[in-house]
Amino acid sequence: MIVLKIENVKEFMSHLFAGEMFDRFHVNGCEVTTFVEIQTDGRCHSEWFDTDERVEDSTGLVTWQQLKTMIFSLIKGKKTPERLRIDFCHYMNNGDMGSLRVQYEKEELLLYTGYMQKDFSMDKEKQREWDENCIHFLEKNKIASTQLD
Repeated sequence: MIVLKIENVKEFMSHLFAGEMFDRFHVNGCEVTTFVEIQTDGRCHSEWFDTDERVEDSTGLVTWQQLKTMIFSLIKGKKTPERLRIDFCHYMNNGDMGSLRVQYEKEELLLYTGYMQKDFSMDKEKQREWDENCIHFLEKNKIASTQLD
């Protein structure tokens, strides 16, 4: 696990809500705190959709593309949220899962990486690869960050 501090919060938020940078990620959970706290667990209730609208997804989770408009509607306006936390996840072909937590609080935006292996192993190489891929993902999208100790 590494922690990355995002240097330009406004630019990152533009990518998050107006761009497609995170659209393919699944959302494991999301929390928005304004004058109330609103939480979602990210589970998709596909029976709510008409048959022709349903998207089959083996994870059972919504994607950021499906959720971001609703979350943006909760925070848009003149005031920034007190807190915004989004837990993204990406399922690997081998059954492992990489995670990326976006956490905005007190005018600071941090990203936390995580990696969960399907099978127990003392080998942390895949975790290191995930961390490096997250850094490259930000660099590719021209998001400046600093790794915190």
